[in-house]
Amino acid sequence: MKISFVIITARDNYPYTGRSDLHVFEPMIESLKNQTMKGSEFELIIVDALYNERKDYFKDLKLPFHVKHIPSAPNIWHENGLVGICTQYNKGIIYADGEIIFFTGDGYMFIPEFCERLWKYHKEGYVPLAWYFFDNTFVPENQRIVNSEPPFRVSYNMYGYVGKNVNIDSIDHRPLHAFKNDVNKIIHNAPWEWWFGCSSAPLEAMLKINGFDQRFDGDRMLLDCDVGSRLELSGYNKFGLFKDLFIVHAQTNRAWSTKAGLSGATSIKCNFPLIHWSRNFKHYVANDHENIDEDIKWCKEVYCAKKCSLRNACKKEHPWQYPFEHKAGYGFNCDKKWFDFWRTHIKKIDLREERNKRISGDIKYKEGTFI
Repeated sequence: MKISFVIITARDNYPYTGRSDLHVFEPMIESLKNQTMKGSEFELIIVDALYNERKDYFKDLKLPFHVKHIPSAPNIWHENGLVGICTQYNKGIIYADGEIIFFTGDGYMFIPEFCERLWKYHKEGYVPLAWYFFDNTFVPENQRIVNSEPPFRVSYNMYGYVGKNVNIDSIDHRPLHAFKNDVNKIIHNAPWEWWFGCSSAPLEAMLKINGFDQRFDGDRMLLDCDVGSRLELSGYNKFGLFKDLFIVHAQTNRAWSTKAGLSGATSIKCNFPLIHWSRNFKHYVANDHENIDEDIKWCKEVYCAKKCSLRNACKKEHPWQYPFEHKAGYGFNCDKKWFDFWRTHIKKIDLREERNKRISGDIKYKEGTFI
């Protein structure tokens, strides 16, 4: 297996703006069916917070590629209405069998050559990043940000989405920065901070760094940039951004389904210190200890108090989050109880060990629909 697409979702079945006839998985599946790479060479893994409501969705579909439809449960963060993206992605890593893993969410469409290009750049030694944009083809005029032209042309035609209304404001900042002075430029050697949104890494690399750091769960900021940082620390530092490697997101009506019970509004801690904790101690392996009180002490007393360039402004303008922990009675729906919950629910895990159990047929992993 060459590529594993690990997709996480907590979205309703029919969320697309202007296309209520399309199931949330449909555009993505259609675009994967049309890949120039053989379907036997890649797989789709969907880690689904609404699994119980649509567990039979893939039952009768005849697809040219392998699908693993996995429930996101158990997920302690989801069970409490909080964001648990790292835990959700890590479950996908356990079930992945591709040499390279591509991480993203639902609703994305892949141009036909996407798999071939991703594999090509991977074999050239890169950790390929994919830039993305939102297609507003079916979005009503009054709901668009700006009806302007992209900085360079992109060509695709998937489920009627043809790129006629791609706004500059809907393109992530990486290609705008990388290619703005040279429209013919193909490769940009990217910083680790650019590993976000829609990015890939070799399976072996993700096992080496032990996946996404579940200390970032509870809220959803910077968890992907942290992966980029730890990949760099572990020696996987040849990040590449390519003009012809992009994915398209159809505009959706809402972020998460109310049925999933995820508010996404609770604010627990500032995640910048967690990235710099790993960088300061050259600690690229995540999820390897449960007692994080010493980590928290370093974040508060060293990073927030002495190293953060924004510490004075933060102390003055955001006292509810200084230092590090978000306290009750201030901004962004902070509640001290969630910080205490987060601190006491950090679990030690070993993804390589978990994956080996799955491969060996451990009954614990006989869950989900495998088509």
